[in-house]
Amino acid sequence: MTGTPRATNAKPLIERAALEVFVSHGVDGATTKLIAAQAGVSEGAMYRHFRSKDELAISLFMGVHRRLSTLIEEASAQAVGIRAKAAAIARAYCEVADEDWLLFSYHLTQVHRFVPLYQEDGRDPVTTVEKIIKQAMIAAELPPADPRVLAAMCIGVISQTAQNKAYGRIGDDPLSAHCPLFTAAIQAVLFAR
Repeated sequence: MTGTPRATNAKPLIERAALEVFVSHGVDGATTKLIAAQAGVSEGAMYRHFRSKDELAISLFMGVHRRLSTLIEEASAQAVGIRAKAAAIARAYCEVADEDWLLFSYHLTQVHRFVPLYQEDGRDPVTTVEKIIKQAMIAAELPPADPRVLAAMCIGVISQTAQNKAYGRIGDDPLSAHCPLFTAAIQAVLFAR
């Protein structure tokens, strides 16, 4: 059977098309009509899965946002010592970036839009890293400092590099190719005083 995909199978097509449109046009520049056309479905099919373009944008963002937080939490829980936890943080980011670069770059370019609205529950990557740093300070593994600043700096090591990749300023190699350097830089940040 040819033609428009059935609405029940359309959700993954809509999500992927929305990512492509959001990354190329921005959330504000995207329209439901453009997303539906990219997905090869009707606008009605879109509205059966998402009430609005904004709901779709938030859903995509929060999916990767929560995944990052969960991976960081789980990987660092298994790591012993703050140096190993730093490596776990870097690996978590690289894993998410490498498994779906389009989704990761969408998250990266839209973090300024959504994070101020969705960090109140403490399940965001920065807060997760901040907790890891606080625990290391309590255990006297790290010298005292502001854990909020250190967490932002640690994640910045990776996110600034990834942002430059998203904007075509560095090569197309996977982010994980730089994981050892990210780890060393995060460790340097953590111990710099």
